[in-house]
Amino acid sequence: MTVVKQEENITITEHVVCPFCATLCDDLVIHVENNQVVKVRNGCNLAKGVFENAHKEWATPRIRGKEVAYGDAVEEAARILEASDNPLIYGLSATDVDAQKKCIELADLIGANLDNASSV
Repeated sequence: MTVVKQEENITITEHVVCPFCATLCDDLVIHVENNQVVKVRNGCNLAKGVFENAHKEWATPRIRGKEVAYGDAVEEAARILEASDNPLIYGLSATDVDAQKKCIELADLIGANLDNASSV
């Protein structure tokens, strides 16, 4: 990483490595203004979406379009997994290692299949 411009509220950094898939692109240019990423150059849609929205709070969980408490959402997810004949845990390319470990534990517990984004 190389900081190429730094002013009072703006920082532009080149040669940023993108951690969101196995490609590990190393040519991103990230523009940060007031501690928020405002622009990503040389990144794919995944990189742009994750970097540019990292400062936003998580959305309120919903069940069939209705806002619910996190506990209710977790209970509903557990109910769906328990009722599944062939559950699949998919993705995890932008998930940290500790969360991936928990997903593997969950897959073992419920007999789920695991797949990652590189399969596409």
